[in-house]
Amino acid sequence: MKANIQQQQVDTTIVRTHALLHMAKSIHSVRGASPLGIGYLAPSIDLSAVRHKLDQLESQYYVMRKGDFNSQGYVSNQDSLVKIDEKKHHNNLLTPATNKYIWHYNEAIALPFIPNKLAIIGAGINAIEIATIYQALGAAVDIFITGDEVFPELDKDINKTFQRYVKRLFKIKPQAEITAFNFSDDQVQLSAISKAKALPDADYDAVFIADDKPSQNNLLTHPFMATSFPTVTWLGWTEKQLASSALNYKVINMPWRSLGRANTDVNTNGLTKLIFNTDNHVLIGGGMIGNNADEIFGEVCLAIHNKFTADNIAHTVHAHPTLHESILLAAEVYLGTATDVLNEE
Repeated sequence: MKANIQQQQVDTTIVRTHALLHMAKSIHSVRGASPLGIGYLAPSIDLSAVRHKLDQLESQYYVMRKGDFNSQGYVSNQDSLVKIDEKKHHNNLLTPATNKYIWHYNEAIALPFIPNKLAIIGAGINAIEIATIYQALGAAVDIFITGDEVFPELDKDINKTFQRYVKRLFKIKPQAEITAFNFSDDQVQLSAISKAKALPDADYDAVFIADDKPSQNNLLTHPFMATSFPTVTWLGWTEKQLASSALNYKVINMPWRSLGRANTDVNTNGLTKLIFNTDNHVLIGGGMIGNNADEIFGEVCLAIHNKFTADNIAHTVHAHPTLHESILLAAEVYLGTATDVLNEE
């Protein structure tokens, strides 16, 4: 019973986060019309109305999920427990942290205020999704990471593509270490070093501490998805993992600039990457990065789960013009049969 209530709480938190990410995506879509000659005024953010709508979505989903669990036979004595946990859950979301300028995940998605400047300490999905949300709402965002990659479990090319994509959205400080926090009445001053050099002290209206745990060991069975702008997805073996394995493999990268749909959507920085076992031609790893990458990721998951070969993928109908056909083209490049792009030798 306890595990079921905890799962409901996790699910409702995800609903809140993804509603915020959808809002951020909508803002970016409007801004993205500028290169096409269409201009819009800057969005007006009613934070109180946004919070109210998020609370409604959470409550509706919580009631729906409660009904699901009840229908599965988890009814005994649980009505009062669910109500208590629901109240506790919302209190956890909306109660400020010990220091109102230091946020963890629940404080951040509660939208206490929109900072002019937000510092994010740490890498991973939570860090990037919170950065995506607040940057869209108008915050200037700096991200401090201990290494060189915002997604340490993924390959360098995925990280490089992502960081090139977002360089106009965030300032990423690699190989960083925070050396001091100094608090004033309304800001936090951070002292930090990056690449062994001291950075100028900087004042922030809020600091988000990312709590992501490395998930590299789970990538073979659990999909990786950062619903950021752009979205990053992966399932299966990575090149990092294969470097220490005995498997024979080949990597195919399909830049989205080759796709008509990506060009019309001004979405050419994206990438689809597939890894095939060259002994049996089975897809053993794959994913993509780019706006709406999550909408086409399902085929990669299906192919890996069912041990599809490059030939299976190449003989599957893919609509044109879509981002979806990047998977088809990557398989055809592996087979040497592509006609729309150059085949690898």
